[in-house]
Amino acid sequence: MVNPERLFSREALDKMRSPEKLDTLLHVTNPIGWIGLVAILLLLAGVVLWSIMGSFTVKADGYGLITDAGGLRKVTVMTTGQVNKLYINKGARVKKNQQMAQIDQVNMTMDTIAVRNSIDLGANRSDVEQRVNAHDAKRTAEAVNEQIYSPYTGVVTELLADEGTVVRAGDEICTIRLDEDRSDLTGIMYVSVDKGKRLEPGMSIQLAPNGADTSQTGSLLGVVRSVSDYPVDQASMVRNLGNAQLAQTILQQVQNSVVEVRFDLVKNENDASGYLWTSIVGEHKPVTAGTYVTGSVIIDRKAPIEKVFYKASQWLRNR
Repeated sequence: MVNPERLFSREALDKMRSPEKLDTLLHVTNPIGWIGLVAILLLLAGVVLWSIMGSFTVKADGYGLITDAGGLRKVTVMTTGQVNKLYINKGARVKKNQQMAQIDQVNMTMDTIAVRNSIDLGANRSDVEQRVNAHDAKRTAEAVNEQIYSPYTGVVTELLADEGTVVRAGDEICTIRLDEDRSDLTGIMYVSVDKGKRLEPGMSIQLAPNGADTSQTGSLLGVVRSVSDYPVDQASMVRNLGNAQLAQTILQQVQNSVVEVRFDLVKNENDASGYLWTSIVGEHKPVTAGTYVTGSVIIDRKAPIEKVFYKASQWLRNR
């Protein structure tokens, strides 16, 4: 009898004995599939862990100006008249009691006319001389008020009147930045009222000075000193910033009522700028008063899962 194993191969005989291959191990997936599955599970575990242990920040952004610790002051006139002469210009440094302007009072011309008209053609010479001398004495007394002197020592940042401008008593003619005997820099920033009221003294501010590339230099650091109790109007902003156009620009950027935030810069004697930055690399240029800055303050930190639950509850309430 012929041996079947010689007529058929071993694979064929095995297939005839068990055509369903019930005794063969079934390969559900290959090793690459298992690696992918493990990677997905690890990723999901990382997301869950981050949503519980991690946090995202809520920030309050603002816009403002770095100033000297002395701040800005307006110089006003005490008389009504026409600016006859200006002895200062924008950017000039002035000292206290330095002459800044001369004003010709409007009522001087009227007084002169009144004196002349009051002199009777039939009056004697002594009467005329007496009246003229009295008028000259009055003009001499008024001439003291014609000279405008600086009440401060500092730098003129803005001129609000030109030669020939008619001013009234109480009008402002210039803005002076006070810097006498002061080396510390401070700043003022305006933040939208909805987030600004959550700021507190002592909070850190990350500042981006105008012209600085924060991706290379990092941010300049400051500390909140005070926050206004009530929103401020544009007139108050102009007084503190010394520039009406800058105040208008900030309001347009915020597009809401603003609160006033005052801050101090953090000193660092080891840095070329004299102040502390978030990064030690990059070129830190000297920080000067009058620099426009944008600022950011972290006002809250929350776990991501809290936001998920909050959005889910909102969705359920709106159904």
